[in-house]
Amino acid sequence: MTERERQRAILLKLARLGDGVQCRPPSIIPTGLAALDAALGTGGLPLGAIAEIFGSSGSGKTTLALQMVRRAQSKGAGAAWIDVDRTFDPTYAASLGVALAPLVVVMPESAEEAFELAAKLAASQAVSLLIVDPAAALTPAVELNAAIGSSGPGLHGRVLASGLQKLAVAVARSGVALVFLNQTRSRMGAGAEADTSAGGASLKLYAAVRIALEPAGAGQVRFRILKNKAGDVYGRGELRWIPGAGFAETA
Repeated sequence: MTERERQRAILLKLARLGDGVQCRPPSIIPTGLAALDAALGTGGLPLGAIAEIFGSSGSGKTTLALQMVRRAQSKGAGAAWIDVDRTFDPTYAASLGVALAPLVVVMPESAEEAFELAAKLAASQAVSLLIVDPAAALTPAVELNAAIGSSGPGLHGRVLASGLQKLAVAVARSGVALVFLNQTRSRMGAGAEADTSAGGASLKLYAAVRIALEPAGAGQVRFRILKNKAGDVYGRGELRWIPGAGFAETA
């Protein structure tokens, strides 16, 4: 079975699982980390909306997302992982308590396919949490197939804008929490507070919640909530890193 055939089989299975299930009412899905949930003001990330978690390499984005998956699974909710750059590590996920058997992992070949898979997974009603990792690697099919520099200016941004616009509607209808993991991109001459994420303005626009992570030394990771349409609270704080176990759930 090819990778594409495997993904189609997964989506068909999800469609059967979700057949007849009614849309969930707007609510939240806790991250499972007390400090972050409190800082959000709502107790977690909003269902039916897009969130972005971004930071530098080693800031704990993937670990945080995996702990969210574990938390969702512990409450009986389904989760899916769209592995854009094919770096998903099942051994590490399992070490953090993620149940691998029920976790849906798909590997799109382009940005367009990633958006299509995300929309179908959301519509299946079989998952409450959907992770896209990483947003910075979402590359349009034309760019993948074209010679360097021949795809035309602005193509990447246009594809992302169109895909996110449609995906935002699908997510709102289904009640899924969709989380994009992204990389920090520092602007020359700007301070740390001006750090932004890769991928242009589209994701910033469509995300209801944006959380920045940065290492704070001595086993600590600092978070800043830069956008929060769900709770209108822009908190900040620190998460404590436990070697081999991820972030501490309580302070």
